[in-house]
Amino acid sequence: MVNIEMSDAEYQDWLHSQKSATQEEVQVNHDAWWDSLTDEQKQQMYDSKEALFELSIEEMNHDLSFGK
Repeated sequence: MVNIEMSDAEYQDWLHSQKSATQEEVQVNHDAWWDSLTDEQKQQMYDSKEALFELSIEEMNHDLSFGK
């Protein structure tokens, strides 16, 4: 955890001292997170993503037709 009283220089030192995660570690963490979700949570995430995608498409279509 980062101390909020830390100066910018101290924060930069701390930041550079942190170990980067490997792709394998990231994938293992993602898989564990995904497996921890219920089917309902996964469906809610999918539905939210689809709604956002549809909204994005509608905005792009509006932007393209705006100048006509």
